[in-house]
Amino acid sequence: MADGAFYILLQNMSRLGFFQFLFPFLLALAIIYGLLSWALKEQLPKSARGLISLIFAFFVMLYTSWNTMIVSFFANLSGAWLVVATGLLFIVILLALVGYDVKKLTEGKTSKWALVLLLVFIGIVIFFGAGGAMLMNIPGWTMSSDFWTVLFFIVILAIVIFWLGQEEGGGAAPAGGGESK
Repeated sequence: MADGAFYILLQNMSRLGFFQFLFPFLLALAIIYGLLSWALKEQLPKSARGLISLIFAFFVMLYTSWNTMIVSFFANLSGAWLVVATGLLFIVILLALVGYDVKKLTEGKTSKWALVLLLVFIGIVIFFGAGGAMLMNIPGWTMSSDFWTVLFFIVILAIVIFWLGQEEGGGAAPAGGGESK
């Protein structure tokens, strides 16, 4: 009896439009309200933030009625995030098992920025891997493998130039060689 309970529950939720309409509506409502509360808490009263969020969330629901790909996009995006998060957790566990202090990954200004850029890159890859390109009007030439190869090459060159431009020993000597008073 309980073998197919979750499967039936998911099928019923899908049939009733939870994934197509309700969940994107609620997600948009939460995101927009949170952003308005964060950015305009002093300028907009709570009722205005709620009304604006509700109106935009209904427009998101209208958009999802036109674009049925939103369900597969969110399903792919959520699944991909789970896979990536599991992989990152596994890497952290392996590093901890061999005795590496994982907190050292965020020490230093350059390390923090490298970690942030890596996470942004992973997020972009997951977004496009989940079908994000279908939701946006992106020119066809950006989807070719040649474009991504050239972009990868430019990023590698920028990283090399950045590292080569770093001063050794903690900083540059003052110009003129003397001390200023």
